[in-house]
Amino acid sequence: MNLQRPETILLSPRGERQGEGRDARLRGVPFGRHPRRGMVMIVTLIVTFALAAMVLVLCRSMSVEMQASANLQASVQASAVERAAEQYVLAMLAQEGRNVTSVGEEQFAGIPVGDGWFWVLRPDFDDPSLPTFGFVEESSKVNLNTASYEQLLMLPGMTEDVASAIMEWKDEDETIERSGPESEYYLSLPDPYFSKNDLFETVEETLLVRGMTREMLYGTGPHPPLGSLTRTSISTGTDPAIARGLYESLTVYSRERNRTVTGERRINVAEMRARNSLQQMLIKQLSQQRATEIMALIGTQPTVDVFDFYFKARLTPDEFTKIEDYITGDSSRSASGRINVNSASRDVLLTLETLDSSDVDKLIAGRKGQNSTGSLAWVPDVLGPKAVGIGNRITARSFQYSADICAVSGNGRSFKRVRVVIDTRSGTPQIVYRRDNTDRGWPMDRAVLTSLRTGQGPGPATMSNPRGTLTTGGM
Repeated sequence: MNLQRPETILLSPRGERQGEGRDARLRGVPFGRHPRRGMVMIVTLIVTFALAAMVLVLCRSMSVEMQASANLQASVQASAVERAAEQYVLAMLAQEGRNVTSVGEEQFAGIPVGDGWFWVLRPDFDDPSLPTFGFVEESSKVNLNTASYEQLLMLPGMTEDVASAIMEWKDEDETIERSGPESEYYLSLPDPYFSKNDLFETVEETLLVRGMTREMLYGTGPHPPLGSLTRTSISTGTDPAIARGLYESLTVYSRERNRTVTGERRINVAEMRARNSLQQMLIKQLSQQRATEIMALIGTQPTVDVFDFYFKARLTPDEFTKIEDYITGDSSRSASGRINVNSASRDVLLTLETLDSSDVDKLIAGRKGQNSTGSLAWVPDVLGPKAVGIGNRITARSFQYSADICAVSGNGRSFKRVRVVIDTRSGTPQIVYRRDNTDRGWPMDRAVLTSLRTGQGPGPATMSNPRGTLTTGGM
């Protein structure tokens, strides 16, 4: 009997027989428990993709934030440039005074402020005699508060109903004199309000008047870009004057003192009791002999206005220029709503009821170079006897100016457009009205923005104007 020693089996800590576990792994045959290493790779890939997605989202978010910050910076810069432009025009009015109308257009176009630029634009009335850049004299418009019913009807696009409504809005009572409404109508509206029965405070206030629409006030069609007289008109299928709207032809600010430049009271040539003062003034400004001749010519005849006096006294333009600041045909202390014939548009000049289209053509042709003189001596020579009757309704002076400021950041990413009205009657220019018109869109040629965004400044484009060629590039 052979006794065999029992085999000793050694187990590894995993419960594997020594030697067999390794062999089993080598043969790819599982033996007991072992790690699932493929899951680790899958989890790693998922985490990697998740992190990559988060990085992309964060990068996109940072890109948007960067663009927003750049836009905000450009907006702040454009606003700062616009504010600087306001101070610029105030300083110019304070420095130049009545001579501001003779300042060259290059002083209002493409003015650099830091990295930004600004322009002072003028409306386009298809009139080459009017400048492209600069101030707009409020006296070159029809004053809503002094205009007659007949004068309002002469405006392009105006209707009898709207003209009547304007007259009823500004009168002092609730009596309906024409077809315009009073408070009874306005109180019946879903959002009721009273008829004002007082003067207009802004041109925009006309939108409260029955029948006045935004299209009538601001225009009905697309407008050619401002800043160039060479721009081509855009066909709107309507009268260009109606497409422009009434806004640029209306004002509530035109007013001047009925006094001389030095503040003296003017002599009313229509008053017989002022004849002695008139004679003394003529002696001082002309001569003793000429004063005697003039007083004999006018005698005791009634005089309608200064132009009636001009013809009856047989004055020459030079003589009239010497005395026109001392005479008037209106005894009121303040002359409101007089139209500046040296700078008014054709649409506005046509509202002078005694003048027809041919008369207005003569005025536009005859006023070239007259705006800086501040004189009306040329008017009776151009119109002849038809000038009689409008002497108390026209002027050659302005004390209120509006500036349509368009400011843009240096990179062209943002712009600001603001309209201000400045009153100079006190001697110190003061802003009496300010309106942000940025929401109306970029008013100039889009090529200006493109040039700015490519780092080339406002661009090399030139703009034709009555005073020569004007470059809007850097100055």
